[in-house]
Amino acid sequence: MNKIFQVKSYWNDQPCNINHSKKKFLSREYFNEVRKKRYFVEPHILKFADFRKYKGKNVLEIGCGIGTDGIEFIKNGAKYTGVDLSKSSLDIFNERIKVFKHNNKKSTLIESSVEDLKNVPKINYDLIYSFGVIHHTPNMKKAFNEIYKKANKKTLIKIMLYAKYSYKNFMLDITNYRYEAQKSCPVVYKVDQKDLEQLIQNKFKIVDISQDFIFPYQIKPYKKNIYKKIKHFEHMPSKVFKRLSKKIGEHMLICLRKI
Repeated sequence: MNKIFQVKSYWNDQPCNINHSKKKFLSREYFNEVRKKRYFVEPHILKFADFRKYKGKNVLEIGCGIGTDGIEFIKNGAKYTGVDLSKSSLDIFNERIKVFKHNNKKSTLIESSVEDLKNVPKINYDLIYSFGVIHHTPNMKKAFNEIYKKANKKTLIKIMLYAKYSYKNFMLDITNYRYEAQKSCPVVYKVDQKDLEQLIQNKFKIVDISQDFIFPYQIKPYKKNIYKKIKHFEHMPSKVFKRLSKKIGEHMLICLRKI
């Protein structure tokens, strides 16, 4: 089976974060709970994305999924284009826009692979944003080449990739701890700065790079919206936890500009 098709099938069958709420599917309450859970567990997203900054500006999100971040750009007034490989995810995102009655004239959703963005309009994007997506495509270098084509020298590019030297990746070596909450994800890459430099091939300059986020909760209770910490995190002082997150966090937060 073609690897891209395999990835597409996987995310069509189980769109990311679709089970973050037990409320009535596609209801306002459902989407509100999905949002609440995402930003409670991953609060660094709010600072990294900086949704309010992009009012009236052109934003391209690559791998928009069911639209949890995308709807934040839209409701804060961005001229938004969202791209995803999964039609199932885009259908949910479209329903989300309808439920919250956001101005659909300022948003466009496109079904496309990050490895082939030819259907995405080439306009002057102020921001190209991708959080936790590119490490799930088979050819990451091809993905960065496509981003290069859509960016201009003023475009800020914000990308989160899984960090190679992270708490979670270390745990994989000594336990049966799996990388994704969802089983059998067909492609999961992890990178360090050297890997990133090889991927961007001198086409981009690194404006900023940092690590953040350690998932401290037990998986089974978490799936039931119960936030029970893993024992060694339970009594860890918050300052120590934050410092640890910056040293061996699971998320590599990357800001680039086109050269």
